[in-house]
Parts: sequence; structure tokens; C-alpha cells
Amino acid sequence: MPDARRVKRLEKVILQTVAPEISHGLRDPRLQFVTVTRIHLSSDLSVARVNWSILGSEADRNKAQRALEDARGRLQGKVGRTMQTRVLPRLEFHYDESLAKAARVSEILDKLAKERGENEPKEEEG
Repeated sequence: MPDARRVKRLEKVILQTVAPEISHGLRDPRLQFVTVTRIHLSSDLSVARVNWSILGSEADRNKAQRALEDARGRLQGKVGRTMQTRVLPRLEFHYDESLAKAARVSEILDKLAKERGENEPKEEEG
């Protein structure tokens, strides 16, 4: 079983391989606004969980998920050529809600700030 440093290094290799391929290499319009946020490689190197995000509607998210599933073979082949391991991890694509949640929190905070600004008494000039 590989040590934690090796797993982290391989996660970085996978990220550096998959992210540019998704954004530039695949040329699939469904993947236009997809961002790879994190790679989590299992300790036995058999599965690489690719966390991704997209800003858009639920329909955009579903289309992107299908596009990623369609491109799995090509992406795995690319990863296989860059990794120097006996085991080629199976790529699994999981939507990462953290960016959407962060955008929602930011929206709420902006709304609160606006409401507070409107409710504060204005200082009169004297």
C-alpha cells in the first residue's frame, strides 16, 4: 500500500492531467464551464474521485455529468499515460456543491448588507 505522500503526489498528477483536458482538450460544449475542484485517490489507487463544479442551472449540471461520463475512457487513457503505476485508477465524477453553496452564502450576505444599509438612519448634515 502506498504511503500518504505518494497518494497526494499522484492526486496532483491526476489533477494536472484531467483539468486541462476537460477545459481545453475535449472540446465538448457541455463542459465549457466545468472546473475540477479536487481529486481524491483511494489508498489502494484503484479509484480516483474527480470532484467538479459548474456555475449554471441544474440542466447544465446534468449535461456536464453526462459529458464527463462519456469522456471517462479518454480521460482514463490520458491519466494512464502520465501516471507511472501498475494500477490505473477508475475515474469517478462527483459534483462538488461547495462553489454553489459559497455563491449562495455570498448572495445572502450581500442581501443582508443591502438591507442593513437601507435600514440605518442617515446622518444629517449640519
